[in-house]
Amino acid sequence: MNRLNFRPEDWHRAETLHEKIDLLQNELLMQLEQGKYGAAEISTERMNLLIKQLCKMRHTKREHDRLAKVAETMNLRGIKSKVVARYV
Repeated sequence: MNRLNFRPEDWHRAETLHEKIDLLQNELLMQLEQGKYGAAEISTERMNLLIKQLCKMRHTKREHDRLAKVAETMNLRGIKSKVVARYV
């Protein structure tokens, strides 16, 4: 996992999601080898949801970085501003 893709406050959650995805990958391989295709489909859907959560966290980091860059540019132009974090 590349920590640069996530905000520091999201690192732990991202690592947890990565671990869950790794477990699901192993589970998926076993299910396919055993011919349990219905269970494999469910595992794939669960893995897809976890990946979407990671993508959303990465998007949040990118937006935060973009906002910080805008604030820095404004400060360089003499407009006082700062980024205030709001966590929902």
